[in-house]
Amino acid sequence: MTERPAPWKRRSFGFHVQLEAWSGIVERLRGTPVRARALASGSGDERLGRRPDPRSWSAKEHIGHLLDLEPLDVRRLAQYLAGAETLSAADPTNHATESAHHNAKPIETILGALASGRAELVRRLETLSEADLVRSALHPRLQQPMRLIDWAHSVAEHDDHHLASASAVLKPSIVVAPPTTGALRHPERVDGIALVPAVSYGIAAKNASVR
Repeated sequence: MTERPAPWKRRSFGFHVQLEAWSGIVERLRGTPVRARALASGSGDERLGRRPDPRSWSAKEHIGHLLDLEPLDVRRLAQYLAGAETLSAADPTNHATESAHHNAKPIETILGALASGRAELVRRLETLSEADLVRSALHPRLQQPMRLIDWAHSVAEHDDHHLASASAVLKPSIVVAPPTTGALRHPERVDGIALVPAVSYGIAAKNASVR
């Protein structure tokens, strides 16, 4: 059975990332578009844009969500460097992703835009000093001070969360054996996982996130 990542809102962060981890964090952020492309390879636009159920995101939408958050990432980085006390809040409704119609776009369009935007973010991150990394601002959702290095680490974790969610959507569906007697039933949930009513049931893997 393919397991979905736990909802992003359940994640907690210790805010104690060591400065020595910075180069690794930057490489993770740099590599996100490459990993997204590898994940999408071998799947056509139709499959990548297919939602497992009406309320759950497709693989395209999970990848596109990372692109949709690039403006927030750039804005928060600028706020750190400007000495802001509080970071901009993320949209809890994920309106940008819900209204972007990623499923109607070629995956190459999404991947190309993600690579371009992320390259610019990484370019800025590579210019930071050690003093910049320990700048702190209040995270609006967590209501805790967060250093710049901790924020960058959370962005990398968020990337991984949505790539894992996209991967779960693309994995082979759960196959539910028909009952030995009586008519075939189509359960709505198995072990708490929403299923699509068909002989082979898809996995709901949205786990929409708010950073």
